[in-house]
Amino acid sequence: MSMLNQIPSESRCRTLVRRAAFGTRPHCPRCGSSRVRRSEGRYRCPRCRRPFSATSASWLSCMKVTYRQLWTLLLCWQRRYPFGVAVEVSGLSHVTVRRWYRRFRYNLVYESPQLSGTVEVDESFLGRRKTGNQRIAIGAWCRDTRKIVVRRIPNRMQETTDRFLLEHVVRGSIVCTDGAQFYEGIDSFFGYQHVTCNHSEFHFGPTNLAECIWSMLKRFIRRTWHHFRNRHWLPTFLREFEARFNAPELFDSPLTYLQTCLAAVPSR
Repeated sequence: MSMLNQIPSESRCRTLVRRAAFGTRPHCPRCGSSRVRRSEGRYRCPRCRRPFSATSASWLSCMKVTYRQLWTLLLCWQRRYPFGVAVEVSGLSHVTVRRWYRRFRYNLVYESPQLSGTVEVDESFLGRRKTGNQRIAIGAWCRDTRKIVVRRIPNRMQETTDRFLLEHVVRGSIVCTDGAQFYEGIDSFFGYQHVTCNHSEFHFGPTNLAECIWSMLKRFIRRTWHHFRNRHWLPTFLREFEARFNAPELFDSPLTYLQTCLAAVPSR
């Protein structure tokens, strides 16, 4: 919470957002011309003859919060503060905070890595069955690069797990899984070196790190979001969790996130 007391002023936050969107010099979002003029706190392109602002060319367009409130919300989201803390600090409503958290998550610029070497793969159930909100997720952890990939899958059939492996794990890698039937044949058909363990006999060694993924993921969802409301939200939660694990530099400061994830204005 001490970092929230060091939030820049409104004018400073506006300057930082403008630099994240345009760089050192503003450009017209329509024609890309750098010959723009400043007028009444906005910019005007002599060629297009239309005004624009630092946020009109990005997903921040038409925002109803101040720049300082935007900075505060982004910092709370990066630090995984619950909604109640963000409401108290920003002075906004619970609905507004939840909406901005969701917007930050949807506009996260991140690409999943290709895993190679020794990779542990495991699946887990997320959500509660009694509420009809239980979903299946599969995850992979690379021991060499310490990177992970997590995805929601519709079922635990062999074609589903094979598709996940072929998409995210390089052939020839050592794949460690449990003794489930849907992992059988990945060595002979796809060229993986397959190592198995029997969880029913309390043998978790080869997949111990993959099991840690689910404990971290469930703590992450429970702490920040409390739960996922429907099946359409789960893939975005998994993507955010994966980005926080693989690219922690995106969550160091609001400026780092905006420089990476704010839509860039075309330049010449």
